[in-house]
Amino acid sequence: MEEKLHVLRQVPLLASLGDELMKSLASGAAVVAVKKGELVVREDEAGDALFAVVSGRLQAYTRLPSGGERVFATYGNGDYFGEMPLLSGETHWSNVRALNDSVLLKIPRALFDAVVQRDARVAASVFQRLGQRIKELRQEKHRARGSTVIALASALPGAGKTTLATNLVASLARETREPVLLLDLTGQADSVPVTAAPVGGGARTAWGYDRLPLRLTGAEREAAAFAPLFGALVQRYDYVLVELPNETSPAVYACLGQCDQIYLVSRNEPEHWKRTRLLIRYLANQSVVMTPKVKVILTGCAAGRPCLAEAEAAIGQRIAARLEWIASGGESAEPYVLRQPLAPYSFVVRRLARELGNVLVGLALGCGAARGLAHIGVIRVLEREGLAVDVVAGSSMGALIAAAWAVGKSADEMEQIALQVRGKRAFLRLLDPMFPGSGMIRGLKVTDFLRQIVGESTFEDTVIPLKIVASELNTLEEIVFEEGPLLDAVRASISIPGVFRPVETNGHTLIDGGIVDPVPVGVLTRTGVAKIIAVNTIPNVEDMKRRARERPAAPPTRSWWKRQSQLHEVGSIVDTPTSIINIYMRAMHAMQSHMAEEACRDADVVVRPRSREAVWYDFYHPERYIRAGEEAALAALAELKALVGG
Repeated sequence: MEEKLHVLRQVPLLASLGDELMKSLASGAAVVAVKKGELVVREDEAGDALFAVVSGRLQAYTRLPSGGERVFATYGNGDYFGEMPLLSGETHWSNVRALNDSVLLKIPRALFDAVVQRDARVAASVFQRLGQRIKELRQEKHRARGSTVIALASALPGAGKTTLATNLVASLARETREPVLLLDLTGQADSVPVTAAPVGGGARTAWGYDRLPLRLTGAEREAAAFAPLFGALVQRYDYVLVELPNETSPAVYACLGQCDQIYLVSRNEPEHWKRTRLLIRYLANQSVVMTPKVKVILTGCAAGRPCLAEAEAAIGQRIAARLEWIASGGESAEPYVLRQPLAPYSFVVRRLARELGNVLVGLALGCGAARGLAHIGVIRVLEREGLAVDVVAGSSMGALIAAAWAVGKSADEMEQIALQVRGKRAFLRLLDPMFPGSGMIRGLKVTDFLRQIVGESTFEDTVIPLKIVASELNTLEEIVFEEGPLLDAVRASISIPGVFRPVETNGHTLIDGGIVDPVPVGVLTRTGVAKIIAVNTIPNVEDMKRRARERPAAPPTRSWWKRQSQLHEVGSIVDTPTSIINIYMRAMHAMQSHMAEEACRDADVVVRPRSREAVWYDFYHPERYIRAGEEAALAALAELKALVGG
């Protein structure tokens, strides 16, 4: 009875009830236990009770027409829900499911109505609270993120789990700027039993996160302690990262079952693969553990080690991330990701943290032919300022630059590659003309040149996750490459229609990606990227008008007929295919300009490199465009830093 009263007194809606009325509610309230994943209320159903959370964690969400979900709020210890149908007669505005095993107090409608109507002053106070609660619910409906509990486990010691835990929690705190806790269950000397966990949370570290060391003792009630423990912790922390001991036990499995996300850390060695596979199988057989998504992180990845495909085959699951081996700095040392933020290990850990925090940063590189060389200048500024990007997507020329960057080429290296075709003679050596048919250039020499840049790399080999866009000629579909050889994807994406022969692959006839998606912002949005930088090199209408005004006036014509006619043709009577292509490319850029501007509306920062002398085929003056990209990125630097957090 006292516990019920304690919970009910935390509900603001009931604050005006005196002791007698509160006791009446408590005596009639039912204690309800729900398992993780169970629905407590359903959207659009009539409400029949008010629920108060004794312990655990629940989530309010609605299903979208696309099949996805939109999360509105997370409820923890002391929170309440279900009051709107009782007070307004409306149906439930969302589903509510248990994220952990939870304990609720259920106050039936009849009991609630009887208690409230016994005192007119109480009824007036309750309905006054209703208006305030409606405002709170509107705010909840705009919240897209709730608390997250993440587990790190290993099948064997020596996998680098502790090093990853320390670096991931530090990166999560820095990237999200939210309260983060490392719940250390490895049994350190300063730990206390799980069943005696302090209610106030952990102690603050020098690196921006709190740490709470606990240990498992084998007590019977340990397994049941995690749901209420997490319910209490998420009242204070947005993210709780749980590092589990290597030894398995019923309590360890119970903890895994209450987590939202499980990372299994495996060293890149056959014995670790085998034991990780067995652990995944065991978890799959435990129905309570199936709700979280289990991801495998491979550590100790370096040149000469077994390949990714072999590890995935042995483990029986795709690898979510690969980490090189770094030495542990000790508990008191500054985390590696803070000391070496640009190192490959730090890049991967930061991406994991941003993914958990829903703050992934993406870079969309658009088309533009020679103008697209400006992407190199933009990337140079990002590198110099230490502004890390988690995902890169490219169309046409943007696909080539994105692929080169994703395989590890720096901006300086890309500039040296571009300078190889400086001058018309060097550029023409890349062309292999053919009798005009499906194109005027076969593209074999260009393919050889691309091979020098990306080699035989696949999407799985990239340092930065990469998306490349091509267009399906027959259906005008957007085709997004995410796996397979990079060379094939880039060759397809740069196939300017009428200039290069289309590419046939997997039953598709593919042409330039800029035809359907000149700046692939939407590709990043659909991937789940929250912060998007778009680089649009295509001049818009205002740019073209400005260039026309700045262009020297043409000399007056001497033809009497042309002076008299208000409408006449331009260009030579007999012209070369080159001029035909120029007119075609100008028309295509006009179409792409409008599409690019529309796509960029969904980007957070848009960088617009511009060059007065820009011509689409001018690959023999690369420094002109690279400089323009650098200048445009510097002009947008304040916005870029504010977005990325540099």
